[in-house]
Amino acid sequence: MDIEMRSDAFEQYYRKHFRIVVNYIARKICNRQEAEDMAMEVFAKCYERFDEFDENKASFSTWLYVIVNNRLKNYYRDHKEHDELTEDHPSDGSMEDEIVHAQYISEMRRVLKDALSSLKEQQRQVIILKYFKNLSSAEISEITGISSANVRVTLYRGIAALKKYFQDKNIKLEL
Repeated sequence: MDIEMRSDAFEQYYRKHFRIVVNYIARKICNRQEAEDMAMEVFAKCYERFDEFDENKASFSTWLYVIVNNRLKNYYRDHKEHDELTEDHPSDGSMEDEIVHAQYISEMRRVLKDALSSLKEQQRQVIILKYFKNLSSAEISEITGISSANVRVTLYRGIAALKKYFQDKNIKLEL
């Protein structure tokens, strides 16, 4: 892989994962500034060893997770304030779980945006005001100029249209 392609590929991974890594480390060490510094060290190590990354063996997030946890083990050893990471120490979620969750949320946002786009304008407006702005039917009525009863009917029909959209696309929502 030539240097320019390597840099471009690495930059994409960096942009996608940097904040997740910082947040993960910050939760582990309870120091945001130090977490940012450690994340920079982790990505410097990743860049140095990027030629060793093989997407056929593991995903980038798995490879990154190993490097992050090795850095955390070194941190704990150096600071003696914390025990090494072991299976005996419960975690509030691995970085890999957070990455999967973030990807899921991103995908759900895209699906929801597409679903809302499929609605009639008035249905979309009423659903957004009701469920994203948490407004009452009376408040929505004032904003839209339609009666409260019509707001409820529009809301009902909009939700039915969303359900049909998800069924037609064979999308099962897990809430």
